[in-house]
Formats: sequence, C-alpha cells, structure tokens
Amino acid sequence: MRLAIRPAVLAAACLLTTSAAEAAATDTNRSRGTSDLSWWTRTPIIGPKSDKVGGVSLQVQFSANLDPLADATKPLLSVAMKSVVVEAMWPDDKTIDLVLVESKTQDGTFKVEHTLAPHITLFVDVLGFKYTYDYDANTLIQFVPGSAWNYLGTGTTTFEPWAFSKYAIVKVQGPPLANAQLFSMPLPGTSGAAPPLTGTIAFNATTSPTFNYATTEVVLQGGDPLTKDGAHWTIPTTDADFLDVPALVKGKISYTGTLLGRPSVTITKIGDFTLPLPLTLDITAAGIELPYASGGAPIDVVFPATTIHIPLPNVKAIKSLDLGSSVIGTEVKKQAAIDNTGELDAVLALKSSDPQFKVAPSKAMKPKETLELDVTFTPANEGPQSAEITVTSNDPNEPVQIIKVTGTGTKPASPAPPSTEPTDDDDDGFTRRADNGCGCRTAPAPSGYATLGGVGLALAAMLRRRRS
Repeated sequence: MRLAIRPAVLAAACLLTTSAAEAAATDTNRSRGTSDLSWWTRTPIIGPKSDKVGGVSLQVQFSANLDPLADATKPLLSVAMKSVVVEAMWPDDKTIDLVLVESKTQDGTFKVEHTLAPHITLFVDVLGFKYTYDYDANTLIQFVPGSAWNYLGTGTTTFEPWAFSKYAIVKVQGPPLANAQLFSMPLPGTSGAAPPLTGTIAFNATTSPTFNYATTEVVLQGGDPLTKDGAHWTIPTTDADFLDVPALVKGKISYTGTLLGRPSVTITKIGDFTLPLPLTLDITAAGIELPYASGGAPIDVVFPATTIHIPLPNVKAIKSLDLGSSVIGTEVKKQAAIDNTGELDAVLALKSSDPQFKVAPSKAMKPKETLELDVTFTPANEGPQSAEITVTSNDPNEPVQIIKVTGTGTKPASPAPPSTEPTDDDDDGFTRRADNGCGCRTAPAPSGYATLGGVGLALAAMLRRRRS
C-alpha cells in the first residue's frame, strides 16, 4: 500500500511545485521604467495696472510685472519630476498595458524665483503746465545702482509625481511693503516747451503670490492622452529585450496674488520757480492693493519629449532535443539550451508530457543568461519514445514554448548459451561429453597408435592358424 501511495504523493508535490512556479511567472508579468522631466521659463508674468491715484495737480499710475532675475541661469518658474514611473503589464501574449504609476516619494520640485519690474506713469498739471513722465522697467533700471532690482521673491515645494490630482503648491512670501522699495531717484529733466521739474520719485511694491502646478496629460507611444494616475494605454506585444516608450507630458501652472504698491512723488521746483510748499503725493504705508490671477489663461507647461526605457524578459528555448538510445530502466541525460536575451529576470515553469522524460519543475534566469536545462530520459518501453517539454515563462509575446524530446528504449542483452566443448575427465577415466539429453557416458576414443597395434595383433593370429 505504501508503494502505491508514495508515487501519488510525489506526483502531487510535483504539481504543486509547478503551479507555484506558474503563479510566480504570472506575478512577474510586469516591469517598470522611469524618466526624468524638467521644464522652466523666463517669460514674465504681466501684473495688474492701477488706476490714476492722487489729486488734480499730481497723479500716478503704476504696475509691476513678475520678472525673472537678472541672472540668465535662474528661471522664473521651474518644474522637475525625477523618476516618473510607467509600468508595463502583459496579461496575455497579445497586449502590453502601459500604466502611469503614482509616486509615493517627493521626487518632484516646483520652484518660483522672481523680481518685480515696475512701470510708472506720472501726470503733473500745475501752474498751467502739463507734464507726463512714463518710466517703463527698462528705463527705470538704468537709474538703479548695479542695474538690478533690489527685490527677490522665492518659493519652493516638493511633490509626488505625476501630480494629476495632488497639486504642487508654492507660496512666495514677499517682503513687507515698507522694506520693499524698488527705486528712488530724482525726476529727470523735461524736454520741449515746458520747464523742467525738480523733485524725487520713489516706488515701493511687494507681492506674495501662490502658484499651483498640475500635470494635465501624458501621451505614451502616440496614444490617447492619459489624464489621471493609473490610466493606461495598450500596445501590441513584441519580440524584444526592452521597450523604449516615447512620452509627451503637459501641465498647467495657475496663480493668484495681490500687488501692494506705494508710489511717492515730491516736486519742489518748476523751472527756476521754487514752489512755496512741496507738491507731494505719498500713498499711506498700507499701499494700494491690486489683485491678479491667471484665471482662464494658466501657463502652459510642455516638457521636452522623453523616452521611458522598460526592460523585458525574452526567453528563447530550442525546438527539439534527441537523447539517443538507452536500455530500458537506465537513465541518460542531455542539456537543452534556453536563453534569456532580455534585460529583466525570467521565471520558468517546466513540465514534461511523459514521465520517461524528466526536467526540474522551475528555473530562474538572470538577464542575458543561458540556461543548460537537464533533461533525463529513462525509457520504460522498447522502441522510439517522444514527449513535449512545456516551458511557461513571463516572456511577453511567447509565454509558452515547446521543446520536442525524443529517445529510443532498447532491451537488455540476452544471457550467453551453454558451451558444447569437452569438459575435464572424471576420476573413472571417462570423459564427460554432451549427453544429447540421455545422460549417458561414452568410453574414451582410442588414439591413433592404439589402433595400429590392434590391427597388427589380428594379422599375427591369422598367420598362426594357416601354419598349423
């Protein structure tokens, strides 16, 4: 009974091992690729413009743009995403699903670094003279020592790519308005019929905007736009060692903020006439608030085209193997070559259709590795034998491959027949010969000399009889 149960137990264990290997192969039908994305711009953000503020004689209109710093290596806005993940999964041998995988680490960086570039227009109507002074940022900066605005607003945050629904938010904290003077300078002389003005003009401004970045779409392999984490695009499987997936990624930056501005103008002299009292326009320390926002026109973010490299397993098994001849019950072994030319580990489950041919139930292969698979042939029957070794793997386009194995069983050699040659003499002087089945003994045959002696004795006896 034990002999009958034991093979069944071994067979069940073999099936369990094979099933586990097949399950492992299914679990490994996936691979990931990553890429780094980086985008930046130095394009200014146009700020709001105020109405005319002041009295009848003296009015000012002002605005300020969010400009990049004078250092050309520093962008105004920048978004970087390291190691964005695309996962390839192949549920069958026909298709590969490319899936956007949300990162769980803060591998994204969103940075804002700006200055304020003011634009001032001054309107003067005094003593019958009308003056208009227009100073854009390029004109004003010529009067600023060092040719750079003494204003710096920065903010940085990290986020989890892809950032579809989890926005990256940067809050830029500007300096207090009282400490944010962009410039102060004498009024330049006027040209034309009006006499020149003498006085000073200054401008304080600050802002603390909030910026939001979000990815809006990803196009993989020229497919439809993917707009959320977990979205996927399906492509046909291919006989390849890897996938190079072209990717186009787009996003949006929106912003809101309030510009606080305080112009200060003092006129003391018109031509050669000194005013009895200085004509002054000085907005209080609270300043004027000018809200601004991207609204329906956010900043478009278009990352440079990239390629996401995804390694694949690629299993190549030989098609046939002949193990030659072997005596029934006697084992013979040969190797079947299996290559993994791919860049990802391959997991194999192996199964024979005939117990006369045996292989290990599972094997693992490293990338670019060749496996010499041991195939054992132990014939139980005489004559040609054949079977199929099924190789199941995590190869995307050829997950099942067949190795056809053959061999020949031969009978053991027959025992040698009994000898018919004479055997040794017995003690009684007779020689044992083959008895032909009767069990008899025969006298030994006379030698040649004994025969001649007998003939001579017979002739002598005949001569004696005649004489008598």
